[in-house]
Amino acid sequence: MQTCHACGQHLADGATQCHGCLVAVPEDQVYDLSSEEAMAIPPEWDGGAVYTLERAARCPHCKELIRSLRVMRLKRTQVSFTSPLPRAGRVIVCPGCLAILSADVSTF
Repeated sequence: MQTCHACGQHLADGATQCHGCLVAVPEDQVYDLSSEEAMAIPPEWDGGAVYTLERAARCPHCKELIRSLRVMRLKRTQVSFTSPLPRAGRVIVCPGCLAILSADVSTF
């Protein structure tokens, strides 16, 4: 089963353009999800939440088009003084390269 790298929709065999987002589908960039390896979830993805974007965006780090973002929780684990900083926060990462796109510390 082939999937569009821009929007994640299923593609017909031999498709040159995605019918959902109209992005051209180069043969070397089509993801094949039929193997068992592709179905395994990497350990880095065990936690957090996934948010889907309305439109594809480009990751500033890996330059790939992305349709979703991974949001993970931060917890303060060590401090050597009484800190006025918040005890928790959130990090938004690219699902492809896992680079940090945004981070925020705040009180929950």
